[in-house]
Amino acid sequence: MRALFESMMAASRAHAKWEMEMSNNIVRNRKHLFILAIMMLPLIIPAIGHAADLPGFIGGKTAYGPSHYNPTMFYGSMAVGVCAGLITGCIGAGGGFVITPA
Repeated sequence: MRALFESMMAASRAHAKWEMEMSNNIVRNRKHLFILAIMMLPLIIPAIGHAADLPGFIGGKTAYGPSHYNPTMFYGSMAVGVCAGLITGCIGAGGGFVITPA
């Protein structure tokens, strides 16, 4: 068992060393940094759009929210969410609408 432990530790150290070499390679090379920046654009652009004050018809504060709700709708959406969570294996995964204060 000790030999197995030592070989696993040596493998994890070698992998950590390889990861450090690769990350240093990316950080020190301008071309790699530029490619990384381009790959991050799909993450940054929606964040900027979300932070902007958008009109209601394309996702502002008042876009397509329910005008009213009652306890039946609330508990029904909770039950649908729990059932969807049980089906998917994720607690509360989808199925209902989110009620937020306006």
